[in-house]
Amino acid sequence: MADYSAQFNCPGCGSPLETLEGTISLQCKFCGLIMRIGSPGRILKYFYQPKLEGFAVKFSVEKHLKEKGLSLTYSEISRQLFYIPFYRFRGMSYALFCEKTVECEVDDFENAIPMVKRELQRKCSHFDLTVPAYTNEAFGLDSLGIRPEVMPLTALHNDNFPEDSVKIDIKIPPEEAKQKSMMMFFMNVGFASLNKEIISSEMIGEGLSLIYYPVWAFSLSQGDFYTTMFIDGLNKRVYHEIPGELETHSTGIDLSRASEMNPVQHKCPNCGFDLPVSEYSLFYYCQNCFRAYMIAEDNYVSTGLLTAKYEEGKHYHPFWRFPFVAGENINTVSKFSKVLTGEIPLVAKKKAQNRFYLYVPGFKSMNLNSLTNIGMRICCVQPELSIENKPVPFEAEMILPESEALELARHYWDIMRSKYRHLERPEYEFESCKTAKGEIVWLSLSRPHYDNRPRYFKQAKLYAK
Repeated sequence: MADYSAQFNCPGCGSPLETLEGTISLQCKFCGLIMRIGSPGRILKYFYQPKLEGFAVKFSVEKHLKEKGLSLTYSEISRQLFYIPFYRFRGMSYALFCEKTVECEVDDFENAIPMVKRELQRKCSHFDLTVPAYTNEAFGLDSLGIRPEVMPLTALHNDNFPEDSVKIDIKIPPEEAKQKSMMMFFMNVGFASLNKEIISSEMIGEGLSLIYYPVWAFSLSQGDFYTTMFIDGLNKRVYHEIPGELETHSTGIDLSRASEMNPVQHKCPNCGFDLPVSEYSLFYYCQNCFRAYMIAEDNYVSTGLLTAKYEEGKHYHPFWRFPFVAGENINTVSKFSKVLTGEIPLVAKKKAQNRFYLYVPGFKSMNLNSLTNIGMRICCVQPELSIENKPVPFEAEMILPESEALELARHYWDIMRSKYRHLERPEYEFESCKTAKGEIVWLSLSRPHYDNRPRYFKQAKLYAK
């Protein structure tokens, strides 16, 4: 899942900085200012500086006419630089689906009663999609694809937008664009097959941003024939044309609820000490007053620092855990072992009466299948943890807010109960069950199970340190 680089000016010294799109906090390499530029749920606006100026547009048009074998004699009617808005969604997708196959167990196939076999399958993958935020189909651009990755984004401010350019109205809200991107993703991975049924699906960690893409519209006439050509502002080629002149009017409509980048100082709300810099983490621990915070709704919310030994090792990773009650007051490890006989087969007496928790990894990994296996294993093991309140060396960044962790907990529960017919009753649906407020627990792992990169890559990274 590639991250586009974004450029903006430091609010302290004015120096140009470059970071990855979606970064939460960073430090200026010139003046040392520590700042926060992002938060979960916040939509930021970016744009691409065009590589094609007004005079060079004519050369792109003439090159296109020559390639098509058309006359280079024409009259220019108008030329205009437009900025077309796109939503960019990136995150993680989890799906549980069953593939149905028909089998007959007897030799007499004509009189045999077909038996439907359900095979459960899990699919986890990263997604990175761009969908239009506008409704004007004349521009003929449905997705940005990978073209924008060749140059960095620029954070949008009123004073740095190219002059004499026109921003196309944003008439599609983020919710509608998200639904469209989900449909696109499921079609791409083959979930639309007739013999596959989606049991549960979640899109987690959706990073949402608004990107303005430069497109030149060049209207010309050749005799009685009028046409408008659209030139990509980055690769300088004509990619689309329509008969007649382009008719579009910008009225300033913006349904995106996106905002411009406004960096703020990244300091502890209690003592004013600079907080650590972390690329995507939502969790920060003040080394001065020993308080922990989560970033939520563009604010710092105080939270506890809970740590526990799960495996022998020094790799501490963040997990959300939610107290869970299903059915008729099924709330302990012992009671869940009686309904999830294959998932929790053996229960030690000392933890039989412990509360049952759904554990969700809150950190990032390129291998989502391994990450899911870790979360599912801890949910099934229900470890007896000795919770402490002390700082530990953090191995991974906490990137998942509680609301999205709860969505992933729903998916884990659907996986656990999908093997049992008696758990398909309405009282075992996640919405019918009770889930208490979640808490963050940092658990030690003996080794990074989720890191499945080749051994030589890990060694190279180690030597680089």
